[in-house]
Amino acid sequence: MLISKFTKIHIFTFFIVFSSIFFGCSSENNQNINIFPVVFSFSKNQNVDIYKLSSLGGELTQLTTDKSSETKPTWSPDKNTIAYLSDINGTNTLWIMDSNGNSKKEVLDSDIKVNNFFWSPDSKKIVAEVNINEKLNIIIIDLETTSKEILNLPYDKALIGDWSPDGKWLLFTVEGEKNNGIKRKSISGVDEFSITEENDYQPKWSPNGKWIAFVRKNTAGNFDLVYTNIYGEKEEILIKNNLNKIDYDWSSDSKNIIFSKKDKQSNMNEIFKVEIKNVSVKQLTFNRVNDINPRWNNKNSNIIFSSENQNILDLYSMLIDGSEQTRLTKNLEKFLDADW
Repeated sequence: MLISKFTKIHIFTFFIVFSSIFFGCSSENNQNINIFPVVFSFSKNQNVDIYKLSSLGGELTQLTTDKSSETKPTWSPDKNTIAYLSDINGTNTLWIMDSNGNSKKEVLDSDIKVNNFFWSPDSKKIVAEVNINEKLNIIIIDLETTSKEILNLPYDKALIGDWSPDGKWLLFTVEGEKNNGIKRKSISGVDEFSITEENDYQPKWSPNGKWIAFVRKNTAGNFDLVYTNIYGEKEEILIKNNLNKIDYDWSSDSKNIIFSKKDKQSNMNEIFKVEIKNVSVKQLTFNRVNDINPRWNNKNSNIIFSSENQNILDLYSMLIDGSEQTRLTKNLEKFLDADW
């Protein structure tokens, strides 16, 4: 799963006083935490690298060591490969490595700037949003054949979205044109369908393939969390009129969405869960600090999120009812993003 500006996922930067890392919790909590291995990037001694933690209390493994910034580590669905961005050539380019940090390989030309990317469900392809000739293009990279195909799109600004669970369709957002909105495009043919025609962003396919969720900028300039079927029919607003874009994630059974938004009482971002069937919202964290970037694990048993207090940002785990909150890291000097 993934974290945000890069959808799911979204990069955020915090400067920290200390750069030590510690892990600790009771054996009871250790049995309930099911989110490992975690990969994340943070700055240590002014250098941003990617690290892996395979178990609570386990040894932290540094996967990259170049004198450059390596960010947005993202597991392939089969957990064998990690894709990431590196500016070793002067701009963010797309790289992959194995789960132990070996066999590093650049998968696009060094002069192609990559803004965002997503793994295909079968772990054999990556779709990337790139800047070419002052246009935002979408490229599908086949890692087995090394072929690279630019999608034939008649737009100047196409922002990549999500793969369909069967890997046959891609979602993307068109911005700044008459044809604004979310589209779905066949990766093997020419078919393209409009899902929405408003200022909509961050489309994510539900794991069962029946629904598409997205964030809509409403007429007041605030943001709603909306979902619809794959044809753009039967839209329903789940969360209304949030001041900022909503960071969210589908559960693997497609019945719930977790999200972060500002709580009226604490005036801080908290983690919430909404049940799709009856639009029932439950608050999971009650804090006077910012809790952001929530993600499910693949078994729907745990949620991992980031919590920020006085410019100190750490990763936490909790069960899906908000209980057994466990701190996984402490005092990261400059935490950027994580995936598990």
